Amino acid sequence: MTAVTVPAMRPASAHTSWHRIVTTARVHAANPWTIIYSPWLILLAVFGLNYAIWQAILIAADGKPLPDAAFTQNGGVSWVFVYMLVVAVQAMNQTFSFVVGLGATRRDYFVGSAATFAALSAMYGGGIALLALVERATDGWGVNGAFFAPWGLSEIPVWELAVIYTLALLFMFFAGSAVAAVFVRWGSTGLVMFFVVLALLIVAVVFALTTTESWTAIGTFFTTNSLLAVSLYSVPVTLACALVGWALMRRATPKG
Repeated sequence: MTAVTVPAMRPASAHTSWHRIVTTARVHAANPWTIIYSPWLILLAVFGLNYAIWQAILIAADGKPLPDAAFTQNGGVSWVFVYMLVVAVQAMNQTFSFVVGLGATRRDYFVGSAATFAALSAMYGGGIALLALVERATDGWGVNGAFFAPWGLSEIPVWELAVIYTLALLFMFFAGSAVAAVFVRWGSTGLVMFFVVLALLIVAVVFALTTTESWTAIGTFFTTNSLLAVSLYSVPVTLACALVGWALMRRATPKG
């Protein structure tokens, strides 16, 4: 009797998992206009409007001196951060059922989404910091303006600015993913309840800080620490948002 040797099966889970993670990232990037092109175009359009306003003010001043900070206090660049929170909510809500329906596990989907968010955060954080570098090199676009590094951010090294922006974007992305996970898990009713609970928590925190007279301590924290140090404190909060999003996503049911 001839013995038949059956070759040992190689575990394909690692390769399959990696493939599914990449597939998830590709699905998120399937429409680059939403996550890449449009944000840059709108950001540059907002900058163009600010620059036009600066020029109009200079023309109206007719050579009269203006305060040094006349064109440095604006929040135009903050539009990107709010937009990315919305992108995270929409992306996970629109792609979860589709990608899981293709055979991806919830873990692979979440890892692929997290990798996409990290890559986008690095791209936008580094890109805006580079524009801030150009802003410095051109003396504030020739008018002593600060759009890409406003409110004193122009005084810090560019690499710190890139880290600060990247960490802020990571927080917005994962906060958005946590909100999206609530919707995917419990639908619109769960989302409404989430915002009700969130509002109550905010009121409770404000009340506690006020009654304990802790606002001075908070102000001292922000004034005695560098912006980079303060931004690093957001990392645990970002990780908490990611864990909440994953905990909810792993129990969510794909909807057809």
